[in-house]
Formats: sequence, structure tokens, C-alpha cells
Amino acid sequence: MSLLRHSPARRVAAAALCLTLACVAPGRPGGAQAGEKEKCQLLRVGTLKLTMDANMPLLDVGVNGHNGYLMMDTGAAYGMVTKPAAERLQLRYHWVPGIYMEGVGGRVSVQESRIDDLRLGDWTAHHIDYPVFTNHDLSDNPDIFGVMGENFLSRFDLDIDIAHNKVSLFEPKNCDDIALAYWGDTYSEAEMNRFSKDSPKIWLKVLLNGEEIRAILDTGASTSVLTERAAARAGLTPESPGVKRSGKAAGIGDDQVEDYVGVFDSFRLGDEEIKHVRLRFGDLFSRGGRDVPEMLLGLDFLRAHRLFVSHSQRKIYFTYLGGPVFQVMGPRLRRAEPLSEGAAEGAEGSATNPADGTPVGPEARPHG
Repeated sequence: MSLLRHSPARRVAAAALCLTLACVAPGRPGGAQAGEKEKCQLLRVGTLKLTMDANMPLLDVGVNGHNGYLMMDTGAAYGMVTKPAAERLQLRYHWVPGIYMEGVGGRVSVQESRIDDLRLGDWTAHHIDYPVFTNHDLSDNPDIFGVMGENFLSRFDLDIDIAHNKVSLFEPKNCDDIALAYWGDTYSEAEMNRFSKDSPKIWLKVLLNGEEIRAILDTGASTSVLTERAAARAGLTPESPGVKRSGKAAGIGDDQVEDYVGVFDSFRLGDEEIKHVRLRFGDLFSRGGRDVPEMLLGLDFLRAHRLFVSHSQRKIYFTYLGGPVFQVMGPRLRRAEPLSEGAAEGAEGSATNPADGTPVGPEARPHG
């Protein structure tokens, strides 16, 4: 999902999902002495299990007693339930005039439903207004009801650990100037360009062949992809030599868009750079503009990295783990088993050269 459009007099009733979080870790008793600077405390609010299915990170939820999943989607400003899932769950919903969502595949109108009991992991909320849209399911798994968006996720700092199939939620205290990649000394970092509480997204600046590209970190995108406009600015079009058609992509809209794959000389995020990288691109959105991303940095990127999203600092920290960075060929991965703790930690310490899974042979420099 790319953006929310609405008339000034209207709002989405589900703009804030207020789950009861009773497990916040206590702070250090006593506080700092006079003149002493308080130490950084990274307080773990909770840990949520991730089930990986076809590059979809799924959160365990219950909706009115029906167990299933919501996809963790940092690319979605707001959570939602799909219309087919709402029918299966027997949710009553109504049209909200003047509000629609726009994303890959077009624009859809927004309905609204009341969920009596919404469980996320061990937490439960009651009488939640939740948007309903898209005319199709997110996959062929009927237990995937919809998505959990940034309006909830941005309340916390997130340690997204795909290798161990979990995401940890933190509340940092006195950590403004502290690097939060707590798992090791080798990491890269990048600043979030901007952030809006009205339409929360994790905006990042990417350099592609030296051209600045507006990207969002999008765990709801199974693979990373550029818009055709951004690819053209970086020097590639569907007609460029060596560019190949790769299939079609779908999003929240009813239409599918054509995908292409081309080789770019360089990709840079923060102080990590990859040379000679293959990337997908396509005509993702019906229009451009500053509020429309030019690149979706998707789940393939997160599979290759341990990543900490610090909403509090407006930064991300990431460490390359190994394997493909951008998936442009072969079947999408399904139901991957988590690594053992020791195996994943060993990968973190030894990884130095991200690769994109193609014969081109990209190189990465984690610290520029």
C-alpha cells in the first residue's frame, strides 16, 4: 500500500490500534544521580513470532476467536482486512465516503469494520475499528486475513530478525546518540528521510547509479522493485540492451503490472554498497509525486540482513547475513525454517560480500 487519500472532513476510524501492552520492562530503579547522564536502556516490550510464507512475514493473530495471520507490512500506513477474509470471518463493514487507498495495481475504496476481539500474540484489544479493502486475498492461504501496518508498528523500535523468525518490540530510554545494533560491532546504518504520523512510512534515500531514489522499507513487498521512472533516471528502460521481462506483479489494486529486470552499476543504502546489481522495475503506480515511493525495499533485502528499525532515532541499522540480497530469479521461498541461534550468529560475524543471486557477481562494502 502506498498512500491514503481522504477529504479534510473525513478520517479513518482505525488510524490508531491501541493494544494493551502489559509486559513493558521496568526502567532502572532510582534513576541517575544529580549531574549524571542516564544510561541508554533498550526496554523490550515483547517479541512476536514470525511465520514466513512465500516471502510474507506473518504475525499470529486472532479475530473474534478465529486464529490466523496478519502480514507485518511496514510499507502500509494502516492495517487492513481483505474483503474476502472479512466475508469468511463474517465481519460486517460499511463504505467510508471519500477515502481510498492507492498502491501497486491501482486504487481501491475503503470500508470499515468493527472487530470485537483482536489478538496479536499474547496481547488482546477489544472493539477495534479496522479498515477493509482489496477485492482479493493476499495469497492462496485463507488464514491470512490482511496486514498490520506502520500506524501500530511505528509506536516501537523494531528488531526484525528473519533468520530466527521473530520481531522484537522495544522502547528505548536515553538512547538518542547510541547505535542500537546491539547484536554486534559490524553494521551499516541509514537515516529515515522523513516521517509523518498521519501517513507513517519508513522513507530511505537510496543511490542507484549515483541517482537519488526515494525508497520505503516495505516488508509487505515480497521482492524489491523500482518504478520505471526511477529506473529510467538511473539509465535503464524496458528497451535497454540486456533488460528482460520477468513476469507480472500485483498489489492492493485489481490490475497487474509488468516487471522487468536490468543490471545497474551500483546500489547504495547508507554505508552499504553493492556493485553490478540486478533489480526488478515496473510501472508500479498510476502517478508520481513526492508522497509516492520510487522503490520498495522488500522482504528479499530483509532476508539477507539483520535489521533494527529505530523509529525513535529515525534510523535503521542493518548487518549483512549472507545469501541473495535482491531476488530476481527462481521461485519465491516458502515456509523457510528458522536458523538455529548459533548458525545465524555465525553468519552475522562472517558475512562481508552480499550477492544478488545472479551470475553478475556484485560486491558490497558494509562500511563504504
